[in-house]
Amino acid sequence: MWSEIQAELEQVGKLTGLFDEFTIGHSSDDVSVEVRIKKYGKGLKGPWRNIVDVGYGVSQALPVIFELLFDEEAPLFMFQQPEIHLHPSAQAALASFLCKHASWQKQIIVETHSDHLVDRVRIDVRDGNTILIPEEVSILYFERDGLEVIIHSLGIDAEGNIINIDENGNDIAVPESYRRFFLEETTRSLGL
Repeated sequence: MWSEIQAELEQVGKLTGLFDEFTIGHSSDDVSVEVRIKKYGKGLKGPWRNIVDVGYGVSQALPVIFELLFDEEAPLFMFQQPEIHLHPSAQAALASFLCKHASWQKQIIVETHSDHLVDRVRIDVRDGNTILIPEEVSILYFERDGLEVIIHSLGIDAEGNIINIDENGNDIAVPESYRRFFLEETTRSLGL
């Protein structure tokens, strides 16, 4: 069973760019157990490293990955910022992993602040890299309005665009505040 677990974790590690090899073994004091990973670079294999020495993102992502891979009974998973401490490409790869494991039998709810995660979900659904279809993806966007918060129920269309559907099923405009910060920052960086 360990070989299967190790192979699955290493596949996800490679997909996310977090590690290439994964093992669990005794620490140097031979009393405790440690999780070790190995990363490859430019055709070379790096040394084994304890996950506490490689960055916080790996230790944060491993429980998410493990639960989705090996908890076959749970019909619902809820994750709060699973992308935290991961670099942008790993955040996007984690989104692909989440899409791969989401279904009607295994629903996944993610609270995130990551555009990289949301964008990868949109693209994977658009490109057919997941069994998910646009109608199965829901994005709740929380918009601050003074001291109040308005919750918008957004979705995606077949082209991967963010859409806004009202309670009657009509397509309405996406809130102007959605992604405003990123658009303003891009405009500013271009000097426009």
